[in-house]
Amino acid sequence: MHGTLRIFRTSKFNLEALEEFIRISLRNHGEVHFLLTDGIMINFREVFPPEIMPMVMVQRILTSYQLQKILMDSDDNPYYISVSSAVIETWPSSVIETIYDIMKIKTQYRGAIVFLHIVGQRGVFEKYLGNRILSRNNAADRGGLYSWEEQFQQ
Repeated sequence: MHGTLRIFRTSKFNLEALEEFIRISLRNHGEVHFLLTDGIMINFREVFPPEIMPMVMVQRILTSYQLQKILMDSDDNPYYISVSSAVIETWPSSVIETIYDIMKIKTQYRGAIVFLHIVGQRGVFEKYLGNRILSRNNAADRGGLYSWEEQFQQ
């Protein structure tokens, strides 16, 4: 059973993408992980209704190594990861490659759904996020630098 890996970049935080992800994921799973780095600011009480709050597990990512550990050690519920491009730019390239590999393993072999939402400008980190397969000719229509969905579906 393969999951879905989607990586996309927008210049500002896309609240609609998060809300849609949570709505769809909660229908099929009991809980959702929402991980975010510094530089991503939202008011959780305005975004999540009180009945949904207990099902959304929010965690601040303080270091790249913490993100690695979270992805490796936690369950296979869906993950929405929001990373500021200014933050990911400071991570070593080898760590970004490792995080990408962990996300592939999590989706391909464990069936998890992982959305990595990079917020901000383009950066050097993009070349470490694996081979991109565009689902459409114009990725800008989707609000991101690139995105791919169901990359590992067969």
